[in-house]
Amino acid sequence: MPQTGRSVLLHISRCGILKCLIASLLLLGGLLLVHAEAQPGDDFNAHTTTAASTLQQWYNRKGLWDTTGWWNAANCVEALENAIVAKNGGPYLEVLDRTFRKNSGTNFLNEYYDDEGWWALAWIRAFDLTGDSRYLKMSKTIFADMADSWDSHCDGGIWWRKDKHYKNAIANELFLVLAIRLHQRTPDDGGPHSYFDWATREWAWFKKSGMINSQDLVNDGLNRSCENNRQTTWTYNQGVLVGGLTELYKSTGDTNYLREAVALADAAIATLNDGHGVLTELCEPDRCGGADVPQFKGIFARYLAALYDVTRKPAYFQFLIANARSIWANDRDGSNRFGLRWNGPVDSVDAARQSSATMPISALAEPVTANVFFAKGSGSPAFNHEVGTASGTLSWTCAPANTSHSGFMQTGPYLASLTKGTHMVYFRFAVEVTNAAATSLARLDIRGRNQGTVLASRDLAWNEFLAPAESQAFALTFTNDAAGGDLEFRVFWNHLPNAPALTLVDTVVDAARSWTAANLSHDVGQLDGMNAWCADPVRNHASGFLSREANTRELPVGPHSAIFELKVDNFNWDNSKVATISAVDVVTGRNCATRDVTRSDFPTTLYQSMTLKFKAEAGHRYELRTFWHYAPHAPRLTQRSVLVN
Repeated sequence: MPQTGRSVLLHISRCGILKCLIASLLLLGGLLLVHAEAQPGDDFNAHTTTAASTLQQWYNRKGLWDTTGWWNAANCVEALENAIVAKNGGPYLEVLDRTFRKNSGTNFLNEYYDDEGWWALAWIRAFDLTGDSRYLKMSKTIFADMADSWDSHCDGGIWWRKDKHYKNAIANELFLVLAIRLHQRTPDDGGPHSYFDWATREWAWFKKSGMINSQDLVNDGLNRSCENNRQTTWTYNQGVLVGGLTELYKSTGDTNYLREAVALADAAIATLNDGHGVLTELCEPDRCGGADVPQFKGIFARYLAALYDVTRKPAYFQFLIANARSIWANDRDGSNRFGLRWNGPVDSVDAARQSSATMPISALAEPVTANVFFAKGSGSPAFNHEVGTASGTLSWTCAPANTSHSGFMQTGPYLASLTKGTHMVYFRFAVEVTNAAATSLARLDIRGRNQGTVLASRDLAWNEFLAPAESQAFALTFTNDAAGGDLEFRVFWNHLPNAPALTLVDTVVDAARSWTAANLSHDVGQLDGMNAWCADPVRNHASGFLSREANTRELPVGPHSAIFELKVDNFNWDNSKVATISAVDVVTGRNCATRDVTRSDFPTTLYQSMTLKFKAEAGHRYELRTFWHYAPHAPRLTQRSVLVN
């Protein structure tokens, strides 16, 4: 059945306001609950940049990090990899290369199998972000060494150390995640002793091992009798297993894996917190000793974010944002260094604490691309709303029927990362009906410094709309002379008795003709964890339009380039056709331009710009479409936006 994630105005014109508002609420379901009140200081992209830069103050000539140990360094790499995703590239790609070159002489092997696992996972992500096969080859080398330790003691599982005295949770959890991720990146992997076989065998053994207790929490390991040793339920043991089960679900579609992951995550969130929703190790009230524990909580946050990306469960978003805010407000010193206790105060600082606390912050940073610095649907958790109702997928609507008084239909997002200089903000609106009246439907303004100075303002007149139920961009120019000032993009709705339903679709910076993919129409797909639109063969079982109906009559006559911001989660399984992008003349129905996009067109898992050239004619409207091609092993395809130059 086709998705109905388009602007609510397209429904209103067919079924009436009240009926459609009810339908839209049902459509959104749990997504409404995801909305956390945006606050000054919520620019997690800016915080990620700051946290990663601070982490690098400990980076040394050996390609490692002073103040912390060998396995922690692999997690420092993962923290930088999160920063790379947030920037959709950036300078830390060079750090990956340097750390690899300076430390690969031993193939990242030592006496601890869990140490090896951390490095293998870091290098898989490096492969994803760079396409450099050195990293994937190294991960496979490490996996082979880990697999050699599997034996019949306790009926299976790998050992913690090479002296073979202890079988514990973390080494086996890492082995599970590593096996399934290598399966996903190894064409034609299958059969006995394949990566997939290892992954399913590991989970079958782990589930029977008894390490998951009656509270759905994972204890540290097994005793000499191969029974649960009842030792501490560290946060990272919960997180890594959640990650492995999430990846098994993504590879198989078996919802049993997902149910297990959700049960573990829910138990950890309910149990391992300070009473105010902040993640806590059980040892924190009495001080946690050693250099290992400070790393643990960030690992849980990393894998919880991966589970949220699949489930969109509101509690996971709320938990991540509560922890990110607490770290920034309570566990940060004057030099932007983080401590162990995320609810504060800072105990001490080092690279392990820094990289760990960076994780929930960077998990909330949405990728920024070269084409569009900032682009969000108005229904995104980045914005607040005094009046109006959620509509479509990520839009917001005000109408006399659903709003009894005037007020802000959008405030936020407290953007601190925008560079100094002159910028243009484009608010994309649609109205139910057009009218020649110059009546002001809303006031747009841009404010800086925490709801302070109005940097630019304008009224939105009813007669500015060219067509009903068709989105249109309205620009506001301003000068940002105080970067880091928590910018707000506000829309105040004027409650008028005869006002039409007014829908605010997107807010975009410095990209005039652009549309966020989530607010287009869809035949297949769903929101990802970052408010983009995606399709994958686990949840979507037929080909269809990932996005369409980016209708525009805004284009001047002449040649144009449509840029589709797309990414895949896997680029080396085969060279199959992933998508077909097209520009269609809505007036004539003619396909003006089309292009097939194959897996090999994606050199990494970062967003890529897929360009389509076409020519606009006077008086014509054009629809920009992305058609996703289903296959059992098709990659997950995610679209952030489409824009026209």
